[in-house]
Amino acid sequence: MKIEIIESGRNNLVSKIYYKKKVYVYKRYLKNGGNGIKYSRYDSETSFINLLRKKRIKNLPSIVATSSKAQTNIFGYINGKKINKITKKDLLQCVNFIKKINQDILKKNYINFKKATEACISIDDHIQTAQKRILLLLKFPKNFGIYKKAKFFVSNTLKRKLDEIKVHICESFSKNEIKKQLNKKDLILSPSDFGFHNVIKKKNKLFFFDFEYAGMDDPVKLISDFICQPDHKLSKKQRYFFYNNILKIFPQSYEIEKRFKAVFHIHRIKWCCVILSEILNTDYFERRKFARSRTNVRKCLDKAKRYYNQYLKKDHFNNI
Repeated sequence: MKIEIIESGRNNLVSKIYYKKKVYVYKRYLKNGGNGIKYSRYDSETSFINLLRKKRIKNLPSIVATSSKAQTNIFGYINGKKINKITKKDLLQCVNFIKKINQDILKKNYINFKKATEACISIDDHIQTAQKRILLLLKFPKNFGIYKKAKFFVSNTLKRKLDEIKVHICESFSKNEIKKQLNKKDLILSPSDFGFHNVIKKKNKLFFFDFEYAGMDDPVKLISDFICQPDHKLSKKQRYFFYNNILKIFPQSYEIEKRFKAVFHIHRIKWCCVILSEILNTDYFERRKFARSRTNVRKCLDKAKRYYNQYLKKDHFNNI
């Protein structure tokens, strides 16, 4: 037997196992989440995959062995490649995957599946996803040199932009509308953290993985995260193509579109915070064993600033 570590010290320990001419993926999950949120990554992913297998969805990892006590799974290995160039067919496969997992959600009572990690059940929840991250970043103890510049960017740029968006939301919705929770029937079964960073392509077919945050959620959050994810950037044309096609699969598309236009840029701010949390959030230091050099701090700050300047600097609230 041969073991090859794929990823260590980030969210989990992931290894490739070669055994009797077959290949498997071993995954040991951290027991707690980050950002002060407690949840079981193991429970979320395992229950979601088991549910999708019951629904006869096959383009995802198969669980070969599992242990709730050890918080580990062994998956069958998918021998494919990461996507470098995104095509229309790739985008449509993503849309069809979401359509498929939500096809019989009401009829089969899957609607009572647990909520996603950091689920957004109201407009206020969307606001809080960015607001909480900003507050965590501002609490970071170091306040000199490049760290001070990073915190200044958070307080003077990200926080100000969030406040500006909140004013826009308050002009478009009443206080009751902002706080009102969505009905269960308006939620979707979401993989969460859904994007091409968690996709493998094998013989032109996409396979989806990494469901540690999965559960019931607002479709607006899934759409926003898919479009906003910074590691696999979509062109403007691709963003609109995905957006227009995924809206077709949900009822109440007018309400979804209205919420999306209000909160979309909040998720852009959230992703800026995610980039910076690698170096400003103490919890991330402990979990991810990030190299604490000023060079890495500067790289993360530069990446967050580029992302902000590309997508958030202009005041076009309805532009995706």
